[in-house]
This record gives sequence, structure tokens and C-alpha cells, in this order.
Amino acid sequence: MGNTQLSKLTPVLLQSYVNDLVEDGLASGTIKKLNNILKSALDHAVNMELLPSNPIVKVQLPKITKKEMKVWQMEEMNQFLQVAIKHRFYPAFHLALTTGMRRGEILGLRWKDVDLEKGILYVHQTLSGDGKYFLNGAKTEAGVRSIKLANESILILKKQKRLLAKEKLACGRAYSDYDLVVCTSIGTPVNPNNLKKTYHKLIKEAAVPLIRFHDLRHTHATLLLSQGVHVKVISERLGHSNIKTTMDIYSHILPNMQEDAANKIDILLTNTK
Repeated sequence: MGNTQLSKLTPVLLQSYVNDLVEDGLASGTIKKLNNILKSALDHAVNMELLPSNPIVKVQLPKITKKEMKVWQMEEMNQFLQVAIKHRFYPAFHLALTTGMRRGEILGLRWKDVDLEKGILYVHQTLSGDGKYFLNGAKTEAGVRSIKLANESILILKKQKRLLAKEKLACGRAYSDYDLVVCTSIGTPVNPNNLKKTYHKLIKEAAVPLIRFHDLRHTHATLLLSQGVHVKVISERLGHSNIKTTMDIYSHILPNMQEDAANKIDILLTNTK
């Protein structure tokens, strides 16, 4: 909302902002803290007679409850990708599921931050929730990170780069070159709401359970955990500030991993007899 004039802040606009935070997967407690900061700032604006009243007092916040995490199983993920592969935004969905990147990180990713030879991408820029401006860095300091790409991801990105080169050539001067990996046919940033609409449409077509776009990030993490990937590696891929954050979020998966560990110990002991 940084580009919005103070006098044009309305309850509808602020409610839309809160709704976007919910869609982005922020915890209800975090949203409440952000709301308190805004309320304090706007209260001061009222005291300075810059506003007749505080528009944020009419905004409804999400209830502070711990949501049950919804993720796809491997079969559901592959089913969705098979349907989504025909769509322009396929690279965005693929990256969400194979790297755990946030929506804004994917839509802000530039080619200069992708090393296809080494198979590594770097998160250095994000697109705002309304799709109107870019932010340097990431959600947290740890969010500025490097992520190793799967071979399939490298192939998809190479194909995407060829497609965008053709579109840029066809558009000529009409092309707006933001150096984006995921963009419109004229090079401009993809509106997050348009990505969301496409995502929901493809979910129905693929006949898989409805989960938020942010839950693709959770799907990535839970699938890696189920494959025995170390939690520290997953924490680094997700850009968490510390491993404890990752452990707290995905603690529901750990009991199954404990059982698997116990079974492997039994196998080892059996083989030594």
C-alpha cells in the first residue's frame, strides 16, 4: 500500500490487503501484528487531523487458530502438473512445487538470478501482493537464498527462456523487458490474482483437492521430509530464519519419520546377527 495516498485508504482497500496476507499463508498472529502497526500509524494520522477517522477499525481479521495444513500427495502433485503443463503459468506452478518458493518470489524471479549451467537460482527480488511493484530481498533476511534446481526444472526453464525470446522478438518495441522468468506475453509482471484464478481453474480440471497456492510450498517440504531429506536442507530451501521454524511447522510429519527410523534400526540389528 506504499503507493496509496493516505486520504484514499478505505476499509475495502485495507480488507483486501488483509485478505491477500491470508492468501499468502501468513499466520493469523502475524497478520494481527501487522494490523496493529497500521492501526497505530493511522491513529496518529487521525490525531494530526490528516484523516477524519481510522478506516482500519472496520477491517475483520482472521481468527487466531492454527490451520490444519493441506498438502498434495505425490500422485496428486503429478496429476496437477500433467494438466498445468499446457498453460503459460506452468513454470510458476512447477517452481512452487519443486523449490518451495513463495508466490511473490516466483513472480519476481529474474533471469539474471538464474544460473542454468550450475542449476541454481537466487532469490533476490519479490513481487508485491498487488503486483504493482518489486521489493528487493525476500520476506526475511534468510529468504535471500540460493536453491538448487532439479534437472527437470532446468529443462523447463530453458524452454521458458526460448519462448520469451520469441515473444520479445515478435512484440518489438511494445515489449516491456523486466527480465522476468514468469511474465505476460508482453513482458510485464503477472498479476497475482490472475495466477490465483488460473491455479483454481487447473485444480478443478485436474480433479485434485483444493489447496492454497502457498500450500504448494508446504507440499514441497512434506514430500522432501517423507523422502528422508535432512530438515536443515529443507529449512535452507524454504528460506526459514532457523531450523526451529521448520521443525515447528512440520512437526506433524516427524512421528512417522521416527517410526521409519526405528524400523531401519531393527533392520540394521537383524543384519548384524
